[in-house]
Amino acid sequence: MASLNEDLIRAIVKGDTTAVKSLLAQGADANTTGGVTALGASNTALMWAATEGYFDIVELLLAHNADVNVKNPAGYTALMFAAESDRSQIVSLLLDSGADIGDRNSYEETVLMTMARRGQTDIVQRLVTMGAEINAINKIGDTALYLAADNGHTYTVKALIELGAEVNTANIGGWTPLMMAAARGDLETMTILLAHGADFRPKNRWSATALSEARNSFRSAQAVDLLIKAGATE
Repeated sequence: MASLNEDLIRAIVKGDTTAVKSLLAQGADANTTGGVTALGASNTALMWAATEGYFDIVELLLAHNADVNVKNPAGYTALMFAAESDRSQIVSLLLDSGADIGDRNSYEETVLMTMARRGQTDIVQRLVTMGAEINAINKIGDTALYLAADNGHTYTVKALIELGAEVNTANIGGWTPLMMAAARGDLETMTILLAHGADFRPKNRWSATALSEARNSFRSAQAVDLLIKAGATE
């Protein structure tokens, strides 16, 4: 059995679906752990398949009763690995299979935050509908909305606001979503945030405002004009 399980992990890492199917049929344990390196030795078969993005293998493992919510010693689940690897289809499949959406990584980041950072709007909407804490913060005070704005995902920002995300948050550096969008010269995101009551007055720890950040952006003229029309002053 041990060799079957070891072979299963190797087949998964290679993405060999046929071999995985055969090994499972021979009695390999869908919940086995192991790795090609010492670092990954505590990861489950499902974690490996989720990380590598092998949808068919994830399906096979789940069909053989792989436990979707097992954690490795670092507190990671297959869902967290899939999210951080931006495997959106696998994230959806794991959610269908009862994956826990409340776990956090060592940075205190939730799967919702990870998906917002990636701009995976459909999954973000699904997670919030499932009960994910929309205004949760990570270790430095970033929310899902801030992370979406920080990465220029306008549609995700819009979806989060429509779902009830707080617009006027600030992380430990004093950065607000509007400030970050202004720094990026992201006119579309700025427009949405301002339309939903984003405050242009706050200053961050370096005494910068949305307006001062807009002046330094690559679309400075348009970004500054947008903020001044909204009422921002020096």
